[in-house]
Amino acid sequence: EPVALVGSPLGALCDKLSQELVYGPGERDLVVLHHRFRITWTSSTASKSVEERDITMVQYGEPNGNSAMATTVGLTTAVAARLILSGGIRHRGVLLPLTSDIYSPILKELAVHNIKANIRSKWEH
Repeated sequence: EPVALVGSPLGALCDKLSQELVYGPGERDLVVLHHRFRITWTSSTASKSVEERDITMVQYGEPNGNSAMATTVGLTTAVAARLILSGGIRHRGVLLPLTSDIYSPILKELAVHNIKANIRSKWEH
């Protein structure tokens, strides 16, 4: 079947995919994030411990409602923006959420909305 040219080849692809990739009645999406970190911890006594930490989040969209992608991305962004505007996060500019003063209040509020990750650690000594 011919594909309509909508401005550019990319526009045509987007138009075609928006027609083909529509949820059916009652369908929903799924977001799965899984991160594995291998951390070498050293102490003042020069002994080493190695932690393998798995962080997993699974979020389902609502049938006939918000997608999991919209919820996890949109709500996280909204929470961060509100915390910056209210002074809960004092840093300014483009930020990476790598320090607990940034990520802890965001994760705490996301948990209220049932968006949370499971953390599992395995240690080698």
